[in-house]
Amino acid sequence: MTLAPYTKPHATAAQRVQHLRNRGLVVLRPNVAARKIELIGYERLRIYFISRRQSGVPNRPFVPGTTYQHILQLYACDGLLREACFAAVGQFELLLRNAMSETLSDRHGSHPYFTPAAFRDAAANIEALQSFTSAYGQTKDQRALHYRQRYGSPILPPIWTMKEFLTFGRAVRIFKTLEGSLRTQIAGQFGVPSDQVFTNWLECLVDLRNICAHHDRLFNRSFPKQPQGLRRAGLPTAPRNKLKAILECLDYLLAQRGAPVGIVAKVGRIIARFPEVPPAEVGY
Repeated sequence: MTLAPYTKPHATAAQRVQHLRNRGLVVLRPNVAARKIELIGYERLRIYFISRRQSGVPNRPFVPGTTYQHILQLYACDGLLREACFAAVGQFELLLRNAMSETLSDRHGSHPYFTPAAFRDAAANIEALQSFTSAYGQTKDQRALHYRQRYGSPILPPIWTMKEFLTFGRAVRIFKTLEGSLRTQIAGQFGVPSDQVFTNWLECLVDLRNICAHHDRLFNRSFPKQPQGLRRAGLPTAPRNKLKAILECLDYLLAQRGAPVGIVAKVGRIIARFPEVPPAEVGY
């Protein structure tokens, strides 16, 4: 099948607003609406516009009575959800990095990077060492500068300093290189007896963190990476491809570590502030 070429021309913000009005969107102040599109970008708002159009009707008009302000409320709600989720994942990230550091140093000393027994196999050891070295080489942190200026060896700082230079994604990748009993011990500190389930949850949280960090949408999203079930806790209870399922797991991990934040309830309260947003549209 031959695909059609893309031929849509550039459209100004004012033209975008007129297009939306032609499709039935109520826009009381077209100039203000155009300015919002200039500031935010039409493509970023497009998913919210689409959610209020009638896909089964010719020309896909907006649901009668839909206003531009209504769309902006959807956008505002999504922004608050991202902020809340990002903060909660950030709290977990700190706990994970510290748990990894303490467990590794207790078992293998200040510089476990050079202990093959700390890793699944030789290839995993090399992968982890490269990741640690890259993080250390890229950081501009004063603690890294202090170590470089004061110590000649080992070439890397101790794990309790190194953990501060790791991103969440890098920390999770390093976690997966560790040998099984270390992974199980770390997972157990968060109330998860299976390191496989814990690893799966970490991957889900990395995806959620990246969505929030890059200002992507949580609104109307189905997550391809889904949390596995933890029978002992009856989690998750929500559909596994939805936001609430991931947040249920996050709440459990934080509470088990003694640092509860109640992110499931917090997100629920944010949604309740926006009557324009049915909970199902944000995975609740």
